[in-house]
Amino acid sequence: MSDGTSKNILPRVIDPRRFCQQGVVLRGSVVVDELPRLTENNVVVDWMSADLAFALDEQRERVVKGSLAADVQVQCQRCLEAMPLVLDCKISLAVVWDEESSRKLAEAYDPWIVTTEDADLYAMLEEEVLLNLPFVAYHDFPCGPALVEQDIEQDKQSEKTNPFQMLQQLKDKMKQ
Repeated sequence: MSDGTSKNILPRVIDPRRFCQQGVVLRGSVVVDELPRLTENNVVVDWMSADLAFALDEQRERVVKGSLAADVQVQCQRCLEAMPLVLDCKISLAVVWDEESSRKLAEAYDPWIVTTEDADLYAMLEEEVLLNLPFVAYHDFPCGPALVEQDIEQDKQSEKTNPFQMLQQLKDKMKQ
């Protein structure tokens, strides 16, 4: 089994079928400037690394198992400011030639459709990040319009007069 730890940066283009046959293990970081799909989706990647094991499973399927860790920033949907997010994704893929082959896979695997010998590893990792992002991202604390609404409500509460204050004024006038 070969080990891809000699380089700290993961290769962008690989032959996943050959890697599965050879039992290659890749560990390293990703060049974050080369992730256009994440940029297009307003995801800023501060750091990303992956630990991937290519192998043949018991049914002789070519599989990729491992994990992906990333520190990213997404846009909070309340205040529209950057929001840090830590991702820890589990990867369990089977390398297939086409959509038809993907339908025959065991449920334990998601398909990685690779129609040529070479594949873009970074594109696959980008897809995993996109799949693991929350559908809607919010800060854990009040922010944006929610914070403004809370402040307005507090101001309204402080401006409200006691309903019995008028009665007190009338009572005071009657005493005079």
